[in-house]
Amino acid sequence: MSQQTNWKFYGSLLLIAFIGFFLEVLGVKTELIFGSYHYGQALGFKTLSVPLLIGVNWAILLYCTAQFSRIKNQILNALFGACLMVFLDFFIEQNAARFDFWYWKNGVIPLQNYIAWFIISFVLNLVFQKKLGQKSNLTARAFYVIEIIFFAALFLKKLNNL
Repeated sequence: MSQQTNWKFYGSLLLIAFIGFFLEVLGVKTELIFGSYHYGQALGFKTLSVPLLIGVNWAILLYCTAQFSRIKNQILNALFGACLMVFLDFFIEQNAARFDFWYWKNGVIPLQNYIAWFIISFVLNLVFQKKLGQKSNLTARAFYVIEIIFFAALFLKKLNNL
């Protein structure tokens, strides 16, 4: 990887982290993006009511999903990446309160959240996918699959206990 490509890669991750963080701040403050929610304490230090780690989470998940998108059509790649993001988000959402990540008003995850995740993920994938998916990374793909298995297993366990 050339130094210029390296800069573009890490710069893209940093920009995604900032965008993700500030979208979450807007989401918490206005309730217009994702719905009505607030963060617990498990994700660490917060500023503007949002854990700093949330931006990092957006960057990591977008990078991991970009690793799966190998279709030649950029729009289809972005759609596929967005679908992967929402698929993972569905399972994380089912467990978020249990781990003190975040809480939805009245414990109900609004459809608005998934729509927002899809739109934001689609746009971020469209803009950054070429920079993030330049070099194949099996570890990033494995991380995504492990996250799905982990949160899906917890969700299924919770369903079995009902």
